[in-house]
Amino acid sequence: MKRFGLLILAGVGSALAAGFLVQGNLSEAWDKSSLEIRASAGVTKLWFGLPARSGMTVVAKPDSGATVTVKMNLSGTIDLRAPGVYAIEMTRDSGEGQWTCKDVTGNPVLLGFGSTVDEQRHARMSYRADDDKETWRFKWPKDVTFLVRLLNASGKVMEEQDLWDSDRIELVGGGSFTLEVAPTDGSGEFSASKSE
Repeated sequence: MKRFGLLILAGVGSALAAGFLVQGNLSEAWDKSSLEIRASAGVTKLWFGLPARSGMTVVAKPDSGATVTVKMNLSGTIDLRAPGVYAIEMTRDSGEGQWTCKDVTGNPVLLGFGSTVDEQRHARMSYRADDDKETWRFKWPKDVTFLVRLLNASGKVMEEQDLWDSDRIELVGGGSFTLEVAPTDGSGEFSASKSE
């Protein structure tokens, strides 16, 4: 199994003091993405950035309690008021372009993310790891070739792994890192989850 050594990324570290930033795409062909987070006590706020002239529906299902559903036509914040694990699904209503989601307050823990990508579209996760070693496991259609790239603060590829070689990526050393997921052949939906 190939290991990624974590790099302390100066620009990413300061921008992500709260924890994570996930980026995906809205398009007519690829209309869904997902996140899984663990929220602690108190209100957790997630900021969703949308492209101009676009809309999405965000559904946050907690492991117990009421589901939060918000239709968004502008960038804005969604409040998660109960502690627990939330499965969050973002569905495109209109428009095209890149969306972002980041934690604003509440320090939620990112447990997983997923999206559909093709050779013109990628998904990206910037993330601050608390543990010295984390393992992320990927699932994807077996007829697609996916690459996971580790990027530095300027966006340069520092490491690259073909998921055919291993469906797990080990991140060693703690700190901040950015992963980009992109297919080199075909298209489809992937998911990544942090091993607990």
